[in-house]
Amino acid sequence: MENRSQRLALITKIIQNEDVDSQEKLLQILHSKGCSVTQATLSRDLKLLKIFKRFTNDGRYHYSLPNAPVAIPTAPKSPSSMDGFLSMEFSGNLLVIKTVPAFAQPISQLIDDANMPSIISTIAGNDTILVVIRNGFTGTNVAQDFAHYFPEIANKIK
Repeated sequence: MENRSQRLALITKIIQNEDVDSQEKLLQILHSKGCSVTQATLSRDLKLLKIFKRFTNDGRYHYSLPNAPVAIPTAPKSPSSMDGFLSMEFSGNLLVIKTVPAFAQPISQLIDDANMPSIISTIAGNDTILVVIRNGFTGTNVAQDFAHYFPEIANKIK
């Protein structure tokens, strides 16, 4: 590879067109394309290009370009699917639910759509959901509601 700008263009093209999950794999691809580069230089190039690792829907990480389109998981059609749910923990009249990254909003929507009598509303981030529990309901009541409305996560409820 003659110069830095050509190398940066090649890195960008590889990230756009191939599933790259490590610097080692990217380094191998670059070498196979005739680009002799060290790991330290590659690391600086990735930083300069603002390339980062993104969590994919298949549960893996891969390199992505900034401003690349993000595949946002959509909420399942039925409130019986809680794919991405990891755990829940109660604190007073609040409940914190942990999810796989990017699954908090679809799961939050499922909870809201279920209209559970013990839940006022939810607020979702990327991998965390804050659930506000209605006055007069306990964590036990909420856990029972979740087990009833979403039986597939009953074994994950504390």
